Amino acid sequence: MSSFNELEANSGTGAILLGPRCEVCLGNLGEDLIEMVGCEAIGSQKTHIRSEIKRILANVAMERRPTPDAANDILRLIKGVSGIEDFHQAVKSREMALAASVYESVRERIGKDFRSLANLAVLGNGFDFFRSPEDAMNDVVEQAGRDLDYFHDDLDRLQDFLANDPGTILYLTDNAGEIFFDLPLFQHIQKKARRTVLVVKGGPSLNDLSVAEIESLSFKGMFHDIMNTGTDGCGIDWRGVSPEFVALVEKADLIVSKGMANFETVYFRDLKIPAFFLFMTKCQVVADYFGAPLNSAIGLWKD
Repeated sequence: MSSFNELEANSGTGAILLGPRCEVCLGNLGEDLIEMVGCEAIGSQKTHIRSEIKRILANVAMERRPTPDAANDILRLIKGVSGIEDFHQAVKSREMALAASVYESVRERIGKDFRSLANLAVLGNGFDFFRSPEDAMNDVVEQAGRDLDYFHDDLDRLQDFLANDPGTILYLTDNAGEIFFDLPLFQHIQKKARRTVLVVKGGPSLNDLSVAEIESLSFKGMFHDIMNTGTDGCGIDWRGVSPEFVALVEKADLIVSKGMANFETVYFRDLKIPAFFLFMTKCQVVADYFGAPLNSAIGLWKD
């Protein structure tokens, strides 16, 4: 396991910037979206879309913006051309139905202690747009109830923070199916903090949890306080978030952040409050930032 200081030393300027491997991955994302939307919606504009994707990648690299910004701009480009607002609706529905079923099958194997709840939340982060829900769920079934070996483990710092009567905690969600595996950890935090806010996306973004999905869930009442970011986009797209979300962040005492895109867009931002990041290194670029193997569990505290 690496230390926080080692991570800072290995990170150079700190930010994870868009490089050649990101360009390939995002180019593939664009092609996947073009195929998903179909010729009828896009018509003869494929060449234009591909040209615009290259322009987006060049701009994000030149401006040294986080990689999720490029994904968000590509998504909005194809939404605008196709007129389709949420082309992942069916994917999310399938993912959530499968996650609900798997969660019910493994919940009795999960311990009630804090670390077991965090482990389940990390396993749930196996969902990813570039991976089938079935593959992700097979991993959950196989590993549920086992101890996880974290490459970076600051879980004790989060547990200590929760033991000291915290005020407002924001829980930033990630992929739609993850919410079932986040629920036990969220409820634990909700019992410890005076206010716990579940944060979802304000609009459709790949397979991320948005307002529409949270309103469709049968356990919606278990989340006493829900806010959306005011915008769509992977991670937190600070260019479009609502004033209400910004005000909430400024008043909060802690952010608990799930997933890589949230890590990439929140960790390097100059916030005045601590944050705790919980995710799997599902991308080689992020894994390399930590010097970690692919698919390592990360529990990272930042003051």
